[in-house]
Amino acid sequence: MNFKNFLRKKLARYLNNSAYSRSFFTLYGVAFKEIRLSFRQFFSWKRPITTLFRTLAIIFSALVRLLLGRNLKYSFAYTGEDRILEGIYKPLITENGYYVDVGCNHPKFLSNTYGLYRKGWRGICVDANPIVIQKFDYLRPRDIAVSALVSDELGEKNFYTIENNVLSTVEIENLRDAEKQGLSYQTSKLQTRTLTSILDENDCPSEIGILSVDVEEHDFNVLKSLDFQKYSPKLIIVEDETYQVDFPENNLIYSFLKDQGYDLIGFVLTNLYFLRKGR
Repeated sequence: MNFKNFLRKKLARYLNNSAYSRSFFTLYGVAFKEIRLSFRQFFSWKRPITTLFRTLAIIFSALVRLLLGRNLKYSFAYTGEDRILEGIYKPLITENGYYVDVGCNHPKFLSNTYGLYRKGWRGICVDANPIVIQKFDYLRPRDIAVSALVSDELGEKNFYTIENNVLSTVEIENLRDAEKQGLSYQTSKLQTRTLTSILDENDCPSEIGILSVDVEEHDFNVLKSLDFQKYSPKLIIVEDETYQVDFPENNLIYSFLKDQGYDLIGFVLTNLYFLRKGR
């Protein structure tokens, strides 16, 4: 037995015997990784000054997390979706995975994947709003950010950019809630694309760690536009406000992903979590 295997065996025994030790080393491992990868993930020679300060801010926040202790678990998503994703996926600290985020909106604010990006993950982020896509160049320069309207229905569609842009949608029915809130919106005609074509164009690996879909009631169409024989996400999070716990078989997304080889393993608020069988 070489020294590395011996050390791994000893550490595994020590960690498994104590929940406190496991959480302590996990905290330091995650913080160390965020610091070690900060320049690789956030610094860009295209904007050396601004991204340098951004990188230093990431390092500072990782150090602050160490000072605040092991019970601090931050979330950047709307209702803790990023924490749930990591809890289900259980990525190793050393793993640098790949995600696809459709309907990503802002690269950090309310993002399901920003926390993973800080830990070394990378991926393809897609949104029909070009304004939010432009922000990736500064905040997440190693991601591939694509401005596109994703659907299985090819052709021109109206896209409604709502004043509160997280609500922007292709579904005209969703505008009623925006109008009730007194929110303004702009209409633009966009050519739709399938998710498969976007992944093909950007050399996406066939093995995707996490697929996140949140496109305001057009989520089923996005999923149908993906060739699951070619691209196989391990874990899928998709928003669906119509899901009923007592009648899952009546839900289009549930039935579709079940046929693709996925099990529904969680439902929290309006999000469904699907895990690929035999992942």
